Amino acid sequence: MRIAFFTDTYFPEVNGVTNTLSRLGNYLDNLHINQLVIASDYENENQECGSIYRKISRFNGNKISISPKSRLAIPAFWDIDRICDDFMPDIIHVTTELGIGFQGMRYAYSRNIPLVMSYHTDYCNYLKYHNLELIRPLIELYLSWFYNFSCRTLVPSLYTLGVLIKKGYRNLDIWSRGIDSGNFSPDYRNEGLRKTLADGKFIFLYVGRLSAEKSLDLLLNAAENIELRFPGQTAFVFTGDGPYAKTIKSKNLKNTVLTGFLKGRELSEIYASADCFAFPSSTETFGNVVLEAMASGLPVAAVGSGGVTDFLSHNYNSLLCAPDNQDFFINNLVSIMQNNKLRSQLSVNAKNSALFRDWNSIFAGLVNMYADTIKKNRQYTMQLSA
Repeated sequence: MRIAFFTDTYFPEVNGVTNTLSRLGNYLDNLHINQLVIASDYENENQECGSIYRKISRFNGNKISISPKSRLAIPAFWDIDRICDDFMPDIIHVTTELGIGFQGMRYAYSRNIPLVMSYHTDYCNYLKYHNLELIRPLIELYLSWFYNFSCRTLVPSLYTLGVLIKKGYRNLDIWSRGIDSGNFSPDYRNEGLRKTLADGKFIFLYVGRLSAEKSLDLLLNAAENIELRFPGQTAFVFTGDGPYAKTIKSKNLKNTVLTGFLKGRELSEIYASADCFAFPSSTETFGNVVLEAMASGLPVAAVGSGGVTDFLSHNYNSLLCAPDNQDFFINNLVSIMQNNKLRSQLSVNAKNSALFRDWNSIFAGLVNMYADTIKKNRQYTMQLSA
């Protein structure tokens, strides 16, 4: 089996898509499956993550104002055709919808190669945060047209599956997400780090992109409210990077801490060293960071909307509220902070819930799906030529 991946976001950019693709690449390497990755060039950053089974071809990418860490590349079709014809893929997997993703769709269609797409981000839910709601009908039309070319469109959660079914998308299937319990565990708790971050305070943690579409206004307002009610007793730690960092800094709240982007052991330790994971976003198609927090033993206060509802259960491993319900969100944070018994119960259940999700079984299912799609395409082609 030879697989060509087309993605507009890849290492060294860090997000749910890139993390998943990196893990998948390692899994396929271990199976000695040849891969071609078509991705953007991130200029002078360290971009090496290939292997003897994984070739990476990059194209010059331009910065995007609403996502400065991202790069949008629009490669020439003849370059794509030359590289892919030389590789001779059995199947194409497109993970994004823009310049490179579009070329993957075009190439698969032109060569009659089976095409799988994975739906990772609900862009239409983000438009209102960037004053782009007027173009929503055009985006919806483009996306429904784009995904219509796939043999299978893979979504990460039952919630996202339901959303796309209502929009009329076809050939949908679930490709869920897993957790590496070796990287995320309460064993990484670091008392020295706790002392450095917020000596003696209750630590609420957010991990992820710092941007308006993550509903961080909800979390920042909660931090301000809770500081007034419990002065000097809490710390709201924001781990990640993005344009909203400027807003957090401009508020100049006494109980907010920005760590910047963390990875590896530093990320594992900050999860395990917090007391509660606070996640205000209602636009997630899955919510990888929530699962990482749960595996680290953190109770979760979140919004009960989006892909996180696949694995979060109110009063079992989390406290949930409706989107943009500021009062309930604050009350849930305070309840977890003040009720030791509740916090302990949520923590144990969160960890147990996360441990049920294993990457290897998820990737094994994906590889079987690849093989089945390739087989059906060959049978269909033989029938046409008979």
